[in-house]
Amino acid sequence: MLREIGLSEMLKKGIAKEDCVFVARKRGNDELAPPDDLFSDFDKGKKRLEKEFGKGSPEAHNKAFLDCDYERRFRGYVLRNPSALKKLEEICKLSRAKDVYLACYEGEAKACHRRILLRISEERFGAEVHIEGVEPKLLPR
Repeated sequence: MLREIGLSEMLKKGIAKEDCVFVARKRGNDELAPPDDLFSDFDKGKKRLEKEFGKGSPEAHNKAFLDCDYERRFRGYVLRNPSALKKLEEICKLSRAKDVYLACYEGEAKACHRRILLRISEERFGAEVHIEGVEPKLLPR
């Protein structure tokens, strides 16, 4: 099964690094990480919103995610990127034999691109997925 996990949860739950694919920027799978322009737009919005909601708050994070149209932009980036699709398909094949975790920094309360990757995996490659955290497309505006 293909699953998702934040780095702190990975440590708490004792998930082995070998069972994880790190999809955070500059962690070895950059084709599955958000592109620079999207990350920059999101980060600027989050910093602005943290003044209202508090530094590190899920509210600022999740609203910035929605405000920059993260889901549509990241999904488009992945679907137009043959190397991203190839990498995702390889991960999906591995997940048929064992649990594989897409790992990134965000915890369950914050929207994360790894959940978009999970849904693409399910839709495009028929992967069995398990999503535990906040779904970006289901966040209230």
